[in-house]
Amino acid sequence: MDAKKLSECGAKYVIEDKGPDDRYEVEIEPGEYLVVCVGFTAGKPGAKFTHPNIAATEKEVHEYKHYRSSGSKFWTARAGVNHYLVIPRTAVTLMPEKGMSYIKAEINGVKVTFNVSGGGGGGVWTDYLRMHTSTLVNHPLRDLKKMCEVAIRGTTLEPIKVKPMELSEEVWWNQLMAKASPRIKEKVAKMVEAGKNPVVRLMSGYTFDKGEAIEVSRRSRKHRTSETSYTLEYDGSPKSITVVAGFGRYRVKMTQIDWYATAKENGVAL
Repeated sequence: MDAKKLSECGAKYVIEDKGPDDRYEVEIEPGEYLVVCVGFTAGKPGAKFTHPNIAATEKEVHEYKHYRSSGSKFWTARAGVNHYLVIPRTAVTLMPEKGMSYIKAEINGVKVTFNVSGGGGGGVWTDYLRMHTSTLVNHPLRDLKKMCEVAIRGTTLEPIKVKPMELSEEVWWNQLMAKASPRIKEKVAKMVEAGKNPVVRLMSGYTFDKGEAIEVSRRSRKHRTSETSYTLEYDGSPKSITVVAGFGRYRVKMTQIDWYATAKENGVAL
């Protein structure tokens, strides 16, 4: 099977057909356009990008499933931003690759993977490409720009409905965004080293919720002094912060700090 324009596929795109018990196909919801959600982790260039052909933008917590070598799984989360593009199906090409719920395609020459539902049995597998679909996250900015070139506005599919965040989701998103920001951590660390003693707020679940920062522990870095030798200096990224809370001194790991609340407490721009 050859690559094929989505506009020419009709209701079904058969990638492989070796008989009734060995078949792989994509079932396609009819329509003239695809509404494509292109996601980015907050802080990535694509998350901040604006373009008149972006039909809608929303903040969302992106959750990721991971598998351990034992076969068990665990989840992580990051603050994310989604852009919605209305793409004419004439600008989308389906590729003859078996993705098993991940449809390989191209949009204006950009290789994308649509994350879809799929299933089957008896040797037959079907992926379902709906009018609303999404790509895998964190494309390079140049890819997003190429997709925006062929996106259009003013169709009957607008306005794109995005789900507003509840207060708890907004707080979680802000915490994740600040936690992932080395700039915020470095600014607070430098305040401590300058003797300004900023207030550090902890995530929920600890015996105290805030303390006055008095010391920073940094990771070590090698500084070469000659071709054959180097010195080890502790001037790398912050590793922990010592705080005073009540009558005690505590060394707090960077992962234990609520960086969003800490930034707000000390007037650090997010």
